[in-house]
Amino acid sequence: MGQLEEMFRVVLSSDRMSAELHCTDDYDPLRWENPDREEMLAFLRKNQVEYGLDENILREVLNKDTASFPVTIARGTPPVHGQDGKIAYELDMSTEIKRTSDWNFRDVMRIPTVEKGQKLVTIIPPAPGKDGKDVCGNVVLAKPGKPIKLIAGKNVEYKENESAFYATEAGQLSIVGKYVHVYPVFEVRETLSMKSGNLDFIGTIVIRGDVPSGFTVKAGGDIKIYGMVEAAEIISGGSVYISEGISGQMKGKVEAKENITIGYINQGNVQAGNNLYVENSIFHSKCIVKNEVYCQRGSIIGGFISAGKSVEAKDIGNRLSTKTEIVFGVHKLNFEKEQMLIGKKKELLETLRKLELLGKKLREQDLANNPKLRISLLRQRNASEKTKKQLAKIDETLTQLHSQIGDFQTANLTVRNNLYQNVTVSFGKYKRTIEKDFHFVRVFLQDNEIVIEPLYN
Repeated sequence: MGQLEEMFRVVLSSDRMSAELHCTDDYDPLRWENPDREEMLAFLRKNQVEYGLDENILREVLNKDTASFPVTIARGTPPVHGQDGKIAYELDMSTEIKRTSDWNFRDVMRIPTVEKGQKLVTIIPPAPGKDGKDVCGNVVLAKPGKPIKLIAGKNVEYKENESAFYATEAGQLSIVGKYVHVYPVFEVRETLSMKSGNLDFIGTIVIRGDVPSGFTVKAGGDIKIYGMVEAAEIISGGSVYISEGISGQMKGKVEAKENITIGYINQGNVQAGNNLYVENSIFHSKCIVKNEVYCQRGSIIGGFISAGKSVEAKDIGNRLSTKTEIVFGVHKLNFEKEQMLIGKKKELLETLRKLELLGKKLREQDLANNPKLRISLLRQRNASEKTKKQLAKIDETLTQLHSQIGDFQTANLTVRNNLYQNVTVSFGKYKRTIEKDFHFVRVFLQDNEIVIEPLYN
């Protein structure tokens, strides 16, 4: 074994999931007489390699003339982490209405409703994981799956023997955070007036008339208005449907966590957490939308439109060259923060690379007889772990910001008739002001350049 110790050394990975066999400067195949498998196994065991031996690699090493060092002589079995618990819906949760050839924006979105006593959701428990083993023979514990944390909310009861939730009243199913609710519907059969006053309701609100200036309508669920909205505040925890439109005088606002479907917008402040569907036109308004703005049969004239994914309209701007701004990326500050984090991530990756090189050099030295080197290696490992945690936190923040900013690389503006002069289109930091009229075009970002191409070739 003394000969093996002179010619070889074993290097374990930091997580002990692999072992590499390195040859030393004293390695000479001609000096290595009669390679013995059992002797090599004993040498590996002395160096803590007890599991996951690669027999093919071992044969190559013993053949002397076929191995190329360093070689991975053993690999551990990684653990299989358990699957998290899941929610199994017992009813159709889709809110989309199928778009046919005669689809109309006036069609109300489908709202999932339940009957009293109906089963809503069933909790599927987490699946167990399977432990692994490192090359030293140590068990590597698998992470257990996380259980679903769901609590019965308004008009809902939980039956423990079934791991299921049931509705205690008829209404709209809503799962917000860790709570399961069934929201009833509050209906006003006329235009809002002093008789009804402002509305603030936990469930869905239906108004069969108009919402005049000065009124406030808040709902935890959806809001459906079968008239028009003036300079009023409409705030929904779900989606908003307005049959006629908004004439807001830039004083009111309409906010929805999900979609907004509306006839027209004139001098309105609109913010949608998902998509904005407009049957006719948008005039001199401010609209901030997370995903899509769809105004296929109307125009967007004046104002500011911000979307994460796409904007589609018949006309953008007008013959009077009214200043109109289309921005892809919901918040400029979020975009700037994203760029700062990307720069920080690049610095941390470079730091991590240098730390890993340092760790490799330290492990290649005689650590057993040099306490200072062992301390240096410990500090290197601590610094690497700290850097990895910082990178993970940045990645998490970037993911959140990206969902708010939108993907500029796939975002696009579609104009099905005229794109007029003095329209400004921005994709993050990239901006282009239209200097001549275009017809039937698509605008997008390609290779850091804003491109305008025909819709039809």
